[in-house]
Amino acid sequence: MVPAGRRAVTPSAGRPRDPAIDTAVLTATLGVLRENGYPRLALETVAARAGTTKASIRRRWPVRQDLVIDALASVLTVPTAPDNGCTRCDLTQSVRLLSETLRDRLPGGLVLAPLIADCAHDPALRRRLVEVLVEPSRNAATVAVRRAVDRGDLRPDTDPALLVDLLASTVYQRALFGGAPEEWASPGPMVDLLLRGVAVDFAHLVRVGQQPAGARHHHAP
Repeated sequence: MVPAGRRAVTPSAGRPRDPAIDTAVLTATLGVLRENGYPRLALETVAARAGTTKASIRRRWPVRQDLVIDALASVLTVPTAPDNGCTRCDLTQSVRLLSETLRDRLPGGLVLAPLIADCAHDPALRRRLVEVLVEPSRNAATVAVRRAVDRGDLRPDTDPALLVDLLASTVYQRALFGGAPEEWASPGPMVDLLLRGVAVDFAHLVRVGQQPAGARHHHAP
């Protein structure tokens, strides 16, 4: 109800957003992030590259962190849970996909670390960053772990979410603090180290992983 003496105001629809400008801004943002990192991201530079104005960007993204999250999300794809009929293969693939995403698409040390710090003070921003950039890969890996438990490869009391967090924590540590290139390409030893603790029969998982893909069977050891 409108208070007495005041007139109801119907907001103007305004001009519809131009998708081409949105795309240009996100592409320009990615370019500036890769060259300068997140702390040195200047909207004036983004606007110049996108062929628009800083005011236009602000109308679309009033909060800079939201712009960066959307830009990073624009180059990510929702991963499919690995299903190779091989628990070691599935978990290794999950770790490798996450590693490649952080290394090749989200420059961890230059972008992700300062962005996380910048969102830490705002629960809504922090939640959105996790939902958009972290949860899709984490959920896919969790599905793969649940499959492994269901087919009897892992102990029935294995907590899929906890196991995925253990795997992902090493990946994020390397992304945020640095790691040797060969470490990025070889997640197998880390996967094996964890599997020795949760596998029903680790030697069986090794044998399955050594078989050709067509010879693998979804059955308990």
